[in-house]
Amino acid sequence: MKKRKLIVVGGFLGSGKTTAIHQAARCLRKDHKKAGMITNDHGTLHVDTAFMKGQGIPTAEVSAGCFCCHYAELADRIEWLLRTTGPDIIFAEPVGSCVDLAATVINPLLTANAGRYDVVLSVFADSRLLLAFLTGNKPVFSDNVNYIYENQLREADILVVNKIDLLAADQLEWAKERMGREYGDKIVLFQNSLAEESVGQWLACCDNYSDRELRPALDIDYGIYGAGEAQLAWMDEEIGIVSPDANAVRTAYELMQMLHRRITGNGWPIGHLKFLLDDGQEQKKVSFTTIPGDGPAEPADAADAAHAQADRAVVIVNARIHAAPELVRQLTRRTILDLEAATGCRITEHRASAFRPGYPRPTHRIIKRV
Repeated sequence: MKKRKLIVVGGFLGSGKTTAIHQAARCLRKDHKKAGMITNDHGTLHVDTAFMKGQGIPTAEVSAGCFCCHYAELADRIEWLLRTTGPDIIFAEPVGSCVDLAATVINPLLTANAGRYDVVLSVFADSRLLLAFLTGNKPVFSDNVNYIYENQLREADILVVNKIDLLAADQLEWAKERMGREYGDKIVLFQNSLAEESVGQWLACCDNYSDRELRPALDIDYGIYGAGEAQLAWMDEEIGIVSPDANAVRTAYELMQMLHRRITGNGWPIGHLKFLLDDGQEQKKVSFTTIPGDGPAEPADAADAAHAQADRAVVIVNARIHAAPELVRQLTRRTILDLEAATGCRITEHRASAFRPGYPRPTHRIIKRV
């Protein structure tokens, strides 16, 4: 690496940011380089933090608010990683509903770090959701939430169209042509974050990107932005499963599937629905988005997985849903009670919370207009 790099990995909920960072950290490790990560969430119980730490990646967290509103904590976490682990690259993943990162995160970092590390904003987009936007089919989320999504794409230094392995060949070619017309002023990558070569191209592009100038600020309407965030429910909790028949893992997968079915059955669009399953021997991360077909293997298949025979399991749930928080919380509680009655397992909730994000009030907003 030419010098230390801070890659701010933005993009909407469910766009595959954490998976890409995990794969990138593995690539760097093979190349005898170090990665660090800073996670971020409006809540305090974070699947991605636990997952990354479980993978042996040095990880710090900014919780209970976004990077822009907790800028001092972000700067402190960056310095802590630089001081304690000396990473070649730090990945900082802001909350997936955040926008205006150029003015509130990138420009303050560029102003404060005095050239000690390069900063790049790489924004991810799920190729299937992006395809719907490019074709004008935008009914998945409300207009206010769509506003956040569209402006995230506009402020990227590097725009990563992710999960291209899930597109048909003609869809991919159409997306490449359309992205060239819509975002021809940006570096646009088309990526499968499960493929090492593809992730390596992203890393190389970020490594070669060097721009110490302040980024142009978007003209963001904070009324619309705040209203969009307020339409999303945040629900976090830890769920303990005790099985008299050593079926705790199978029951955990049934819980994931049942929650997903009931949420979609209510017509609530999913930003992301993440689970971290820990059976005492290993951890598994499972994610759903609003795209049909996303998610884990069926519970019957999960029964044959390694370590499937366990009498206890813990599941951390992070749900980001376009619905009222109290309704998401009630649905989760009903699902747990129904599954408990059907399986004979004892299922206990811990550290449960459901809320709407607060109005965004950035610490800094440094503007360079074009």
